[in-house]
Amino acid sequence: MKHYEADVLIIGGGIAGLMAAEYLSSHKNVIVITKFSAEQSNSFLAQGGISAAIDKEDSWAEHFLDTLKAGHHHNDQEAVKQLVKEGESVVRTLTEWGVNFDRHENGSYMLGKEGGHNRNRIVHAGGDQTGKKVIDALIRRVRNNVKIVSHQYAVDLIIQDHKCMGVYCKDNENQTTIYQAKNTILAGGGYAGIYETTSNAFGSDGSVLCMAYRAGVELSDLEFVQFHPTLLSGRVPAGLITEAVRGQGGILVNSSGVPFMRDVHPLKDLAPRDIVSKRLFQEIHVHGEKVFLDISSIIDFKSKFPGVTKICETAGIEVNNGLIPVSPGAHFTMGGIVTDQTGKTSLRGLYAIGECANTGVHGANRLASNSLLEGAVFAKAAANSILSSETTDMKPPTFKRRKTLEQKSIQHGDLLHENEIQLLMDKYAGIVRSKSELMSAAKTLDLRSWTPALIKEPLPVIKRVNMQTIAWLTVTSCLKREESRGSHYRKDFPSQKKEWDSKKIIRSLWHDESIIAEKTAAGIFN
Repeated sequence: MKHYEADVLIIGGGIAGLMAAEYLSSHKNVIVITKFSAEQSNSFLAQGGISAAIDKEDSWAEHFLDTLKAGHHHNDQEAVKQLVKEGESVVRTLTEWGVNFDRHENGSYMLGKEGGHNRNRIVHAGGDQTGKKVIDALIRRVRNNVKIVSHQYAVDLIIQDHKCMGVYCKDNENQTTIYQAKNTILAGGGYAGIYETTSNAFGSDGSVLCMAYRAGVELSDLEFVQFHPTLLSGRVPAGLITEAVRGQGGILVNSSGVPFMRDVHPLKDLAPRDIVSKRLFQEIHVHGEKVFLDISSIIDFKSKFPGVTKICETAGIEVNNGLIPVSPGAHFTMGGIVTDQTGKTSLRGLYAIGECANTGVHGANRLASNSLLEGAVFAKAAANSILSSETTDMKPPTFKRRKTLEQKSIQHGDLLHENEIQLLMDKYAGIVRSKSELMSAAKTLDLRSWTPALIKEPLPVIKRVNMQTIAWLTVTSCLKREESRGSHYRKDFPSQKKEWDSKKIIRSLWHDESIIAEKTAAGIFN
C-alpha cells in the first residue's frame, strides 16, 4: 500500500482546489488529488463567467442584494458580504495569473448580464470558455510547485484523536493509497450528477460529501438543487447552453414561437434560475410544449459562443436556424459540508471549499456566475486560515477507526445501479416534488442498515454506495422541508412559509438526523 505525506492535501482540481494550492504552495508541501484530470472538472467546463462589481455604476452592495434575492434570503449575509466584496480582487488576481478576460478595445472589461443580476457585471474569457481559460492558467501556475495526482478516488477520511489526518484513496486498478496530511481541504464539487438530466458530465456523485458524512461531519441544505433552464434537449449528459446567451438577447419560446417568460418576472428571460426552470417545467410537462431558445437576434453568435456552437453542431443542430431546443436539468447544488467563513468544518484539520461546501452564500438558489467567484474567495480564506494556524508534528495514524467500519460488508445485490439512482432522482426529486413520491424514493434508497467497509470494496461499488447515500440524504432533506423556497418546490406545500425562515436542515451521522438549526442573523453593511 502506497503512503504519501504532505502539509496540505487538497481533494479536487477545480478552481477552488487549484487556487488554494497556489496560495499555499509557496509555504507548504501540497498534494492535489483528482478523480480524473483537472481538465475534466466542472470548473473547466464552466461556460459562464465570474460576477464582480467592477463597473463604476455598480457596487458590492447591489451585487449583495441580487445574491440575497436570488437565494430567497436563505443566505448567510456575512458570507455573502465576504463573497461580493472580493469580486474585483478575484478578477484582478486571475488577470495577474494569466487569465485573459474579454475586453473592449479601450481595455475595459466586457461585462455581461445573466439571470438574477440587475446590472452587467459578468466577466468572461474566450466568450463562453471562462472555466477552461481559468483552469489552464491555474495549472500553469501550480504544476511546478504542487504534486497533482490524477485518477485517485477519495474513499474515506483518516480520523485520529478526533482530527482529520488525510484520506484513503483508490485508483482504477483497485489499488489503495494513503495520503496523510496536517490539513485536508475538500474541493471535490457537488452532487448534481445523481440526476440523469444534468449538465455535470464527470463524476459529480457527491463523494466528498459522503466521505465527510461517514466521518460525522455536518452537512446542510441538501434539498436545494439548482436546475439550469437551458440544457440542450435530448442529450445525456446534456450540453449546457450558457445563460450568457439570454444575456445577449436569446429568448425562450414554445413550439408556437410564443415568448412565455414575458409576464412571469420583471427580468423576463433573465429571471433567477429557479423561476425560469419551474416555468419551463410547466410548459413542457403541463402544456405538452417543446421549448426553444430563440437566438435569431444575436449577431455573430458563433464567434461569441464557440463552445455552445460546438455542442449544437455535435448534436446535429444548426445554430444559423436561430432555434436551440432546450429543457431544464440538474446543474448546481447549494447544499454541502457546513463550514465557517474560512472553510473550516466541524472536524479539526478538515476544510471544505467550492461547490461541496455549504458556506451559506447561495441560500436556496445560486445567483448566476457566483460559483467560480465562491471557489476563488473561499480558497483564499481557507489558505490564509491554514497559513496562520499553528502547525503540529504529524503522528503516524493508528487506523483504529477502520475496525468500526469493518463490522459488516455490503450486499452488492441490494445496491442500486447508477442509472437506476439517476432515473429515480429525475422522477421523484426533480423540479417539482411531493411527499408520496419522496417517501417512495427514500424507502428505495435507504442505506442506514449498512456499515460498509468501503476501502475493501472495488471502485464501482464504492461509487454506487456514494451515489445512493447522497441521493437518500437529498430526498430525505426534501421531505423534511415542508415548504417551497428557491430551488426546492413541493407541490403539496407550494408556498414559502415564515416559520421556515432562517432554518437549516442539518444532517450528521452521529447526531439527531432531524435537527433543524436556526441560522445566525447577520447585520447588513456593517
